[in-house]
Amino acid sequence: MKRSLNVLMLGGAKRVSMARLFVETAAKMGYNAHMYSFELGEDVPIASVAEVITGGKWSDSDLPRQLHDACIEKKIDIILPFVDGAVEVAATYCKTNPQVWAPVSKPDVCRAMFDKKLTDEIMRANDIPVPRVVDTPEPQFFPVIAKPRTGSASKGIKVIRSLEQWRGLDIDLDKYIVQEYIQNRREYTLDCYVDHEGNVLALSPRLRLEVVGGEVSRTVTVSLPKGEDIALKAINAAGLRGAVTVQLIENIDSGELLLMEINPRLGGGAVCSVYAGVNLPYMIISDWLCRPLEFMAPTPNVEMTRYMQEVVFGPDKRRIINLKSNF
Repeated sequence: MKRSLNVLMLGGAKRVSMARLFVETAAKMGYNAHMYSFELGEDVPIASVAEVITGGKWSDSDLPRQLHDACIEKKIDIILPFVDGAVEVAATYCKTNPQVWAPVSKPDVCRAMFDKKLTDEIMRANDIPVPRVVDTPEPQFFPVIAKPRTGSASKGIKVIRSLEQWRGLDIDLDKYIVQEYIQNRREYTLDCYVDHEGNVLALSPRLRLEVVGGEVSRTVTVSLPKGEDIALKAINAAGLRGAVTVQLIENIDSGELLLMEINPRLGGGAVCSVYAGVNLPYMIISDWLCRPLEFMAPTPNVEMTRYMQEVVFGPDKRRIINLKSNF
């Protein structure tokens, strides 16, 4: 008889494929995985493969109690955060309840990685290549890109091409990081995994071919040794653990690779790396079991593309409607 494995996704509303991969991988490892997802509402696509638990926002004062109640009721073993705001929540909760585990870094490390200015300072201090940053009241070069210090999914980003435009926007440098904007560029994502002892077990580079709303919709695995070196150095400098997504930018004109940002969680396009041979669900379950793992290298030129698939809910927003023939 297979043992039960209860997994709670935080903000996994659209991560249907990854949830299915967890179920399939767990089954091969002798576990019957039950997937749950903590969401603001019930009518989200993940409801097609997981039981949805509704609750508040990640910043709500009552959220820790709601999360604890869900973990106790569903006997949760592993928490998987899929959005920025949920990562520190998961890390903090698992410190208070050692019966539940999450493949994440310490809370203070998570907090630093979601502050782009702090991340930039850490990387510079460790000689990791990053874009030039504006540290004067007005930029001395253009174009530049202004990003909210704690923003995600490309929200609030502004590309500024002239001093006149800069003066018209009134950018608050305490709330934004302003960097050189590289126009002729390629963007890469590396899906990485670091076990609880600090061993880096995966560095899977992907070229971002198409991006919609800040999230990759088409991507392909590539060979990128220099990018792997940068990612490894950044992971060690920050003291990261668990699932890590490293984003790099290549200046096509100079060939220089620069670190753009680090997200201490699974990335939206990580499914591509799984199919390329970097089995992240297997790594996470094995790490939870404290089983030793070997480094997994991806197969290059494995391409993933996304398409829209509908999940239709009834008037109660809970029941999923399946099409039935009326003729």
